Amino acid sequence: MKNIVLICDIDIKKGSSFFDFLIQLPHPNKHFILLARSISDDAYSALKSKKYTYSSFANSAQLFALLLRYHPHLIHFHFYGIGHIYTFIARVFCSKIVLTMHNSPPKHVEITGWRRWKQLALGIPITRLCAISPFIQRWLEAFMPSKKILLINNGINLSRFNYKKLPPITNKLRCFYIGSLSAEKGIHYLLDLFSQPELTIISQLDIYGDGELSELVKLTAYREQSINYHGRSSQIEQDLQQAHIVLMPSCWQEAFGYVAVEAMAVGRPVIAEPTGGLAEIFTDKQQGWYVCFEQIDQVQKLLMFLYSQNKLLERVGLAARKKVEQKYDITMQIAQTHELYSSLIKQ
Repeated sequence: MKNIVLICDIDIKKGSSFFDFLIQLPHPNKHFILLARSISDDAYSALKSKKYTYSSFANSAQLFALLLRYHPHLIHFHFYGIGHIYTFIARVFCSKIVLTMHNSPPKHVEITGWRRWKQLALGIPITRLCAISPFIQRWLEAFMPSKKILLINNGINLSRFNYKKLPPITNKLRCFYIGSLSAEKGIHYLLDLFSQPELTIISQLDIYGDGELSELVKLTAYREQSINYHGRSSQIEQDLQQAHIVLMPSCWQEAFGYVAVEAMAVGRPVIAEPTGGLAEIFTDKQQGWYVCFEQIDQVQKLLMFLYSQNKLLERVGLAARKKVEQKYDITMQIAQTHELYSSLIKQ
């Protein structure tokens, strides 16, 4: 039995995309040990039933002690960056270190010779870098040896995000935003957009999430009848079924675009800003639409057109679901991950 230690810089919660990955990962010939900041009770119970061992830790000394206890054959980091001190500590105990790049790279960063050399040095402890999208793969290849990099697309649990036929547009086009309420996510574009009188006649915006701009969203929703603020949802897969379209006006370089894929899995077309990994999730005008949200008139024009295109939305939504089945099924991510583990442990 091989001990595989998963080290995660997040709080583990049931219902999250990363939990879906963890719950499907167990394998008869491998013992999985999860080290994270914290875990919810229901997530702990579910993972324990899958034979996981769990320990929390908060600093380097605690991590050192845990790795000394568990004697790992392979260590897999999630939500840490290249050069984190923990990767150097891990290398003391294990020669097989995997790091999955979930983080979005900074915009407008020039890959100079100095930066390339620095990243190479910081990446010395890492055996394999897993890119969660082609965008991240290209970013890593700018300063890391390609032999270290492996593309394993993020996936979602299709048994949780079931396809549901688009509800008819009887009164208003229901547009959803789901995610962090922050400037980098572009929520301010939507608040401006759905304050336009022409658009409020035929559409409404439902906002799910929280963040630094929560108060602004609440105030705008109070003022504008076309905007509804719901806060954070614990059943987003059910909520999505009430939408006609999901909007993603991100200003930053999304590493992947989970919300887009989850919406597509339910059969809801996405209108997104073509930036970062989000720009490669679907094909424009086939499984969704790409627009520049800074150009409010263009987005408004598209939404007013789609208001009378129920059949088109159904067709695009069905194509979106098929795209997810072909490319973003979590079972493919799990299979590739186990293939990676096996290839490294045998070496």
